[in-house]
Amino acid sequence: MQLTEVIDRFHQAYSDHDIDGLLAYLAEDVTIQFPTGPEPIQGKDGIRPVWSMVFDTVIPDIRQEMLSTVTQGRMAACEFIETGTLTVPSGVAESLGLSSGGRPYSMKMASFFHFDDEGLIERIRSYWDTGSFADQIGIDISVIRSLQTRAHTV
Repeated sequence: MQLTEVIDRFHQAYSDHDIDGLLAYLAEDVTIQFPTGPEPIQGKDGIRPVWSMVFDTVIPDIRQEMLSTVTQGRMAACEFIETGTLTVPSGVAESLGLSSGGRPYSMKMASFFHFDDEGLIERIRSYWDTGSFADQIGIDISVIRSLQTRAHTV
């Protein structure tokens, strides 16, 4: 399977909220870094609860629309638009002094993928404009980082 096809299927599984489908494309010891996270997430067991919480609670309508993918060797870079409605769980919202209502957003993102010898994703590094994201959802970036940290410690 070509890397562009893997990337397209990976993003489709993400938009379908297919956690097992997503994990099937990852190496067991995958490393995933997001701009809001303090440290990379390590392994399939580390990312499963994060993505599960995103799909089930935090952004239940999250979708990604692919714009472009470029590959070279065992690397791929892609640009896509992510849309969704961020929902801060009520208990967390109260502890942060926020309302728990939905906050819609749309933003361009980029991710860089590295593949192992078996064609599985061994590393993902994603980027987005955290300031624009914070502005769209009306939450200070420090609160977003706090939410991301909580997701990593699930």
